[in-house]
Amino acid sequence: MRIAYLTAGTAGMYCGACSRDLTVIRGLLKRGHDVHATPLYTPVKIEGREPLPLTDVFLGGINVYLQQQAPLFGQAPLLLRRLLDRPALLNFASRFAVSTRAADLGPMTVSVLSGSEGKQRQELRRLLDFLSREPKPDLVVITNSLLSAVAPEVKRELGAAVVCGLQGEEDFLGQMPEPYRSQGQALLRRHSAAVDLFISPYAAHAEKMAAYLGVAPERIRVVPTALEVERYRHQSARVREPFTVGYLGVITPGKGLDLLVEAWIRLVREQNRAVRLRVAGKVLDKAYWRAVRARIRAAGLVAQKEYLGEVDFERKRQFLRSLSVLCQPSRFPEARGLVAMEAMASGVPVVVPRRGVFPEMMGLTGGGLMVEPENPSALAEALARLQDNPEQADRLGQQGAQAIARHYAADQVVERTLAVFEEAVRLARPT
Repeated sequence: MRIAYLTAGTAGMYCGACSRDLTVIRGLLKRGHDVHATPLYTPVKIEGREPLPLTDVFLGGINVYLQQQAPLFGQAPLLLRRLLDRPALLNFASRFAVSTRAADLGPMTVSVLSGSEGKQRQELRRLLDFLSREPKPDLVVITNSLLSAVAPEVKRELGAAVVCGLQGEEDFLGQMPEPYRSQGQALLRRHSAAVDLFISPYAAHAEKMAAYLGVAPERIRVVPTALEVERYRHQSARVREPFTVGYLGVITPGKGLDLLVEAWIRLVREQNRAVRLRVAGKVLDKAYWRAVRARIRAAGLVAQKEYLGEVDFERKRQFLRSLSVLCQPSRFPEARGLVAMEAMASGVPVVVPRRGVFPEMMGLTGGGLMVEPENPSALAEALARLQDNPEQADRLGQQGAQAIARHYAADQVVERTLAVFEEAVRLARPT
């Protein structure tokens, strides 16, 4: 099968969604399929190992922004627009991006979702021309529904099957003010008619998105996030002392690092516990990060906190192995929970909020504790429980590692994904 993967780039950051997509692409290539990944907006950053068949960037972020601000820029010479899609320039420009907050991106999001009726129609046309070159794909995979404006055009011009991933885009749109929130949902519903099958990472999300998109539940398949489990396995024992709590992820309010910091301060200052905090991840909201650091300074705990910045794959493995427990305290429902999966695969127990993918994940793995969302007191209580019961924490870590290998290993997830792709191609063929 010839497969075109359209995936949103991450401007030089390591990204859970991209990691999952690239894991599946590697598995499909191993099985002999012809797969090419096309980054949209910005380049994709690959974690180590062998190169992957990535095409040029399309719908580059600079072009999309300029055409939003000055629609006539869409008539600029093609050579100039292609130059603005060069990866080095896109990565450089992303460092000075004004905002990536959903609340600030309403007009541009709606315009891009408007497809051939939006201000970025010339960039969409260039992507379609690229996909139309021979040999045409049998299947186009759209990795999240915010990219779904391409689906009707792919159906009309290529006649290819279309599969669309669902990754929590409704929460992104939900942060937008009206009328953009409602307009965005209406456009997603319109584009859904051109999608043969959807893929959701967990069952409760599939049910929610069927209602949100106005599609029959039978059109959504549940396939968990894939993880190359063998890359995380190790023989060393979980770190007990010093008791070390870890946070791994981009640093924005939505990811909830401040909630963990409040819990940690309570453990150290109010309960007089010896607890270290290690943080790794790229800062996306500098004002938020300044506020978090100011809170740590005010508590007099700078010496007990370590910030490693963004880490590559090898440093991430070392980071996970240095932890007693990992906390993923997100404010919004996580659709994948990849960081928690990576920690469990490394034998580290996790503390996560009781929503999003986590109830299903914890039910399958038993690899940690769930707490009430956005509650620093509950976080502190769970962390204290693991510190006071090291044998239980060891057991949770071991259970998690075994269950992640059983339920989320890349090979079996790739097989399930491939079955969905083959079904979509059958559905798309004229009878």
